[in-house]
Amino acid sequence: MGHIVNIAFQGGTHGNYLRFIIDKFSGLTSNLSGFPFTKNGTSHEELKYSNKIVRYHPKKNYPYFINVDDPHILITVDETDLLLLERFVTKRAGDCKIDTNADVIKLDPVFLEYFPWEENFKKYYNLDITKNYTVNKFVLRDCYKLSFLDPKKSGFIVKDKIFKQNQPKNTFLFPVSHFWDIDKFFSTLEQVDKRFNLQININDKKVHDQFLNNLQCLDTKDRVSIVIEFIKNNKNIDISNLDTVEQAYISAWIEKNYKFVQVPLCNSFFKTTGEIIQWLENYPEHYKAMNPNLPIFNGIPNPFHLWNLKK
Repeated sequence: MGHIVNIAFQGGTHGNYLRFIIDKFSGLTSNLSGFPFTKNGTSHEELKYSNKIVRYHPKKNYPYFINVDDPHILITVDETDLLLLERFVTKRAGDCKIDTNADVIKLDPVFLEYFPWEENFKKYYNLDITKNYTVNKFVLRDCYKLSFLDPKKSGFIVKDKIFKQNQPKNTFLFPVSHFWDIDKFFSTLEQVDKRFNLQININDKKVHDQFLNNLQCLDTKDRVSIVIEFIKNNKNIDISNLDTVEQAYISAWIEKNYKFVQVPLCNSFFKTTGEIIQWLENYPEHYKAMNPNLPIFNGIPNPFHLWNLKK
């Protein structure tokens, strides 16, 4: 009892940091010393919190939320958030530090509690990832690609929709993307303060600079947009520094925008946009066929869509 607000969030969407900010700067909590940042850049360091803010991951089953009669902040995820979120979430969520850029990605049971990938990998790749907790890069890239081709089926988006539909009556929706912009973050925090009268007084906004500096990939968030422009304009640029998630996004964009082609399924990826352009120009006519990865083709539902056939 005595909780001033509950924070419900999916793993990796900064719920612990938001708890720190409210506990640190609310006039309803005791003085909080120190900072929550770990060597991994997350906000998981143990501090002497007031225990007046509850933060938790909603449950897998109805009613999903706890303390449903109390004020809530629900951190939300939009389809446009997926590219940046997927790039860093495997390293940050639970401090699991899963490197998705290795040729063989090493998982662990704790990570799979946050991200239950087992069903999809078994269904689409006949792969039991719990046997040795590894997955090849080309398989993971393809899985990300499917998510970008049909983002409504992304785990983040599916859960977000469920949580919004079942949110407690007194809930404020806090977009995860607002954490990534200092002005939007403090503007949204001000709205939270007015909604729940948390008496928040931010006397040092530099703490958010440190939070942003800890976010891997933020400084390259627009890199794929640049790559796509070079492909569209038939210009060459080096893309050997793209990470696995970015490669998957580019692959999805190619398959959406060029009919009857599928990006190669192998660990290696194109090194330049010139290679992609040449590959597209010389893609064998006798290989071209309806792409089962696309949910929509020529504006109508694709009858060969893989995810529908696998239901």
